[in-house]
Amino acid sequence: MSKIVAIGRRHFIGCFAAVGASRIPCDAPEAFNEAVARLVAGERPALAVVDDCFAACEESLELLRRRGGAVVILLPAAPTKGHPALDSIRSLIEKAAGANILGEY
Repeated sequence: MSKIVAIGRRHFIGCFAAVGASRIPCDAPEAFNEAVARLVAGERPALAVVDDCFAACEESLELLRRRGGAVVILLPAAPTKGHPALDSIRSLIEKAAGANILGEY
């Protein structure tokens, strides 16, 4: 497993292949919770980029932060208006990856 993992719906995690991230597809909160449990039990990533549709899975996110030791970043997968952090996060990821891997909306 790479040091970066992307967890979420398929359309969200696909772009992270460009930076060599491991990708874990999840379509439902139950699948997300199971994926996090497997992730913290195995080799733990340094950075977890999570589809924000799983923001309500607070217990699993906290488990990933505490037991997994990962920096967890929730990113919106769909276009949003009035999300002040999105442009900042998009800029940081572009600088880190050397390219805009999130695409444009």
